[in-house]
Formats: sequence, structure tokens, C-alpha cells
Amino acid sequence: MQDDDFSTFWRNNEQASALFYDLLARAEQGAYDDDFLIQLATYRKAGGDAAHADIFAAQYLLANGDAESAVICAERAFRLRSVEPAVWAVLRRAYTATARYADALVMQAYTAKLLDHPLTLPADIPRSALTPEVLDRLSVAMGSPSFAPLALSRISCDGEHGLCASEGVFAGEYIPAPHALHPPYYVATYTEQEQQGDKAWLLQTIQDAAGFAYNVGGGFTYELIRASRAPGYAEIHCTGETVFPIIGVSAFQNLHIKTSSVDQDTPLAPATPNFFRLCEDTQLSSDHDFLVGVPIAIGHSPTRRPLVLNILTDALSWEVVRTHFAEWMPNTARFFARRTIFDQHFSASEYTYPSLSTIETGMYPHHNQIFNDTLAVLLNPEYIPLSERMRTCGYATANLMGEGSGVYNGATRGFDRLVIAPYHLFAYEAAERTIRYLEGLRDADHFIYLHTLDVHPWPYPRFQITASTQARLPLEDRLSGARSTSPSPYLQSTKLSMAAYIQGIRDLDRALGTLFSYLEQHYTPDEYLVSLYSDHGVPIFSKHHYIVSPDMTHTAWMMRGAGVPAGITVSEMTSTVDIYPTLAYLLHFPVGEHVDGVLPQIFGGRGREIAFSNSLYPGRTYCLRARTRAHTFHLESSDALLPNGTVDLARAVTAFYPRGEEGIAGREIDDPVLRSFFYPRVRDFLTGIASNGEVFPPPKEV
Repeated sequence: MQDDDFSTFWRNNEQASALFYDLLARAEQGAYDDDFLIQLATYRKAGGDAAHADIFAAQYLLANGDAESAVICAERAFRLRSVEPAVWAVLRRAYTATARYADALVMQAYTAKLLDHPLTLPADIPRSALTPEVLDRLSVAMGSPSFAPLALSRISCDGEHGLCASEGVFAGEYIPAPHALHPPYYVATYTEQEQQGDKAWLLQTIQDAAGFAYNVGGGFTYELIRASRAPGYAEIHCTGETVFPIIGVSAFQNLHIKTSSVDQDTPLAPATPNFFRLCEDTQLSSDHDFLVGVPIAIGHSPTRRPLVLNILTDALSWEVVRTHFAEWMPNTARFFARRTIFDQHFSASEYTYPSLSTIETGMYPHHNQIFNDTLAVLLNPEYIPLSERMRTCGYATANLMGEGSGVYNGATRGFDRLVIAPYHLFAYEAAERTIRYLEGLRDADHFIYLHTLDVHPWPYPRFQITASTQARLPLEDRLSGARSTSPSPYLQSTKLSMAAYIQGIRDLDRALGTLFSYLEQHYTPDEYLVSLYSDHGVPIFSKHHYIVSPDMTHTAWMMRGAGVPAGITVSEMTSTVDIYPTLAYLLHFPVGEHVDGVLPQIFGGRGREIAFSNSLYPGRTYCLRARTRAHTFHLESSDALLPNGTVDLARAVTAFYPRGEEGIAGREIDDPVLRSFFYPRVRDFLTGIASNGEVFPPPKEV
């Protein structure tokens, strides 16, 4: 509840808070009576938190024997607050009461993961619920949401020990896909111009080795393909020319292909994709099962572009690069000379996991609930990610280089093919992989996504620095790397880290130059749409590090191709949430009401007044910088952010700064005009983050 004269930025709603704790006390006493309902209605009327109200409602309904309605209320709360143990607790009981045992166990697993406790089977859930499919879902829920298809806690069950966890990987099998509308991802190995089945053999040999998941599988490259299992036979009815991925399951497996003109065998290997171009009805048969991937339709449509290419250059800080763009990235600068560059573009988050999902959904992390990098909660099915929009438009969707952060949470669920590795994501391989892909499928319409890590700094010495940087630097500079286990957003500035970053930029640009040259030689400008952007910046050039400083959040975004104004550098404020609606405008797909992004003015949209950058990291203070072209509003909480993504803002520190002097002591501004402009807009943004001091007690047991 805020004042009207903007003299104070934040005041908690004390009436709602008092009602919350009254309801909490009644719930702990099991007093789910008419008075409880009256208090709940009063809490809602007083502006209480919608997720909290639905949790209380679900508890009441469950206590009064209406488990079905309790599920409805609790699932509504889950959509608003997916990392809330109180939601998990009531959902687990409600799902159990309605015999949805698999879903109940997933809620149980979330709680166990949050508490770092082993997962156990509750007494009220039968052991028969532990099917292989359910154990796989529990493996995802108990693991890390990043680095699919690795499973840090592969769950198994035996009669003697009950539920057990070990390191593992989904390999030669499906990744769990509850409630999927499309075939699930089958995990194969990326095998290009090498011995058939050798990578599958290697993976099978090493996947059970101690430390496999901890050491991210030695940088193994996987190929995830949406595919259906064929029990030794499949009939394919072609309505046009089509390319099918086929994957074997057994060594020295033969696949017999029969059409009106062909009757012949071809070899398959386990977990090794092979591609076949079919033009007529085809019968496939084998002595073993095989996998048939989602087909790639050949042919162009006037409603599509032959190529839409999105390139995520991870950690490319525009704040650092913009004054050296032509020098450090001459090939990229040349290609985007006929382009639009968004010079005042800011990421919503400071690291990859939430930022990737923000770009893919056009939603802030506290709205799509993909912010906590320890829990693999699923993206709401109602939120349609960019790749899914493109697949609906008829594009062949392929993530030809990625690190797997959007697989378990569903942020990249629209891709039918993903080639992913944990850290081995170099632009020179991405460029060659893309060119080879297009060489075989130039006659289809493509949406291709590439995620590169050439420039990303990592803690030293755990991560290897490029050999070129090591060999070139004088010994004193070479030894300047600070030994650190800090996450990359908190790395120190050293001569080694800065030199490695600049070298990574040059390596990135050299590889992109090859790809861009290929595009210019084989496509006309109206046949492609290329977007290059970054998800966050770096701290290693900062004189005074701050987690959402310009070095960390002033990021790159540039576009070239069909519908993009040429030779323009735009100074309007833009955000990573705006990439989604901009592509929607240029490629003619709808934007849901839940999308936070807006269409920039350069494309005829209303644009944005403020770009929000915030650090929504549980266990650390909440930090926000809200920027206009002239000023910055700064906020930092006194309390640590809770695992559910909320924090009490009653004691938050706030200040205004000129844009070029943000965070500098003594440069603060106190201006009633700025307060009247920023306060209501920032308060609106903070809805869903501000806790109003309302906190459910932590779970006491799993």
C-alpha cells in the first residue's frame, strides 16, 4: 500500500500482512471453518497476494474433503509461484488424494531438492506408482535444470534400499516429457563424418563412470531429436518431399527401405541419427526397433523466410564492445552495416539461466517463473516460447548449438532437433555445422538457433583459457588470473581475463564472418532474417563491480534482413523481452497477453520508457536498475531473496542517478519529478517480487 505524494518508495500493506499471518495461524491449528473463509475473503479484498490466497483456499478445500477443487486452486498458485514449498506441500497432498501419484512425487522431489535431502517414498503413495517413466521425471526434478541430458540425481528403486540416486545421463532413451503434445526428445549422439556408432559406444562406456555428471560428461556433444519409436516397422505416407531422421537401437542393425522404386537395406547404429530424403510412400522395417524423427518438409512458402537465424553470443557486453566494434569484430560490423543496431539494449537478468528463458518467452523471470537455477520447474504450457511459434508457422526448427538449459524447463521445447554440449560451444563449429545443415536442406524454410560461448569468462584455473591467450601474454600477465570459485557474474578483473575475453571476441567474429559470407553468397537479403544478441555482460572490465551494472546488463542486439531498416543505430531503450515481439512482428506470428516485451518504435511500436535489469538470485540481496535514456533508478533490498523469488522491500535502499553516473557515491539525485515518474512504474514491475513481509514457514520435512 503506497502513498500518493511519492515521498516514500515502498510501504508494505500492513492490513494484508496481518490477515496473512492470522490465516497462517488458523491453518497451523487446522481451524478450517467458516471464520477461515471469512478471513480469506477479507485478505483477497485487502489486496493480498493471489498465490497466497489460492494456497490457503486449497488447504481449506483439502481439509474439507474437496481434493479436486483443491488441485484447481493449488495449480493456479503454482502458475504464479512455481518455487513455493507451501504450494508443493498442498499439491502433493491434493494429487495424492486424487490418485495423481506421479505429480505428487514430483512435488515431493522439489521439496527434497530444495532441502538437499534424499527422496523417499511417502507412506500414502503405493510403490506401484514408481514406473520407469515416473523415476525419470523424479530424476529431472531432483537434478539440475541446466545441462540436459545430464542427470545429477538419476533416481532408481529397489526393494532393499528404496529410492536411490546416482549420477547419470539420459542416453539412448527419452527425456521425460509429461503432458507433451509432440513426440518426446530421444537422446542420441552427435555424429558427423566419423565411424557409425563410435560416439554411442563411447557414451555407453563412460556414462556410469564416477564423476561423469560432475565433469559434465567430458564435454560430450548430444543430439536430441523429437522421435517416435517404431516396433520394427513403420509406414510413411509422403504428401511431398520430406527428410526424416532415423535412429537405430542396436549394433549392426539393418533398416530395409521399400518404395515403388527402391527395395534396399541400409545400416543403422545405436543412438546415431541418419537422414533420408523421401518423395513417396515408404515402408521401413528392421529386426529391431528404431526411432523415426519429426520430418523436415521440403519447400518454401511465401508466408515464411527461407532462413531465420538467431545467434546468442553469450556474455557479449555491448557496454564493453560498442566503442571497439569495428576493431574487435570487423566481420560482424561489416555484415551488420546494412542493419539495425539497438544501442541502448539491456538484459533483464545477469546470467544465462533466467535470461535465456526471458528471450525465448518475452517474459520477465518473475513472470515465467524460470529464475531459480537449482530447480527444474516446467514452463507453463500456456506460455508459448519462440521456437514453438516458429514451428507452428511451418519452419524446420533446429538448435544447432546449445547448452541444454531450456530442455528440462521447456523454454526451448519448440525445437525438433537440438545439438547440445555443456561448455564446448565454439562459433567456428557452429558456423560449419550451420553451413553443412543448409547445404543439405536449402530447399526448406528454417529457424536455426546458435548459442556460442567463445567470449564467456569462467573461474580460473578450473576452466582452461584459450591457448592463443596463454602463449601470447607476458609471464606476469599470464599469471595474473585470480584463483576463484566465484560464479562468472562475480569474477575479478585481471589482465588474463580481459585478454582472454578480447581474444574470444576475435575468435567469435572470425567464425561468424565465415557464416555471414555464406549467407551473402547463397541468399538475397529479403530471404533471411538474422538476429545477433547477448544474454548478459561481464564483470571483468568493471572498476566498481555491481551485479546489474552496465557492464553486466548493457547487452548486444542487432538485426539484418527482411523488414529491418538498413544502416540505423537506434538509441531508444530496449530490453531482452522485446526480442520476442519484434520477431513476431517481422515474421507474422501472434503475441500472447502474458508477454512483457513491446515492439520498438523503429518498427512502428510504442517502445518502452524503462528498461529493467534485476538480479533475482535466491540467497542474495535483490538488486534492480531501472533505466531511461537520461536516468537510472537503483534499488537493493536489505534482506536476501527467498527461494520462491520474493523479498521484503520495506527496508530497501533506493536512489536516482544520471545514466552515466549510476551507482557513484555523491551523484545521487532527489527529484520529485523523477519520483513521480519512476515510482509507479517500478512498483508495478515489482508485483510478484515484493513479498509484503509474508512468508510461509519453511518445510519441516520431506
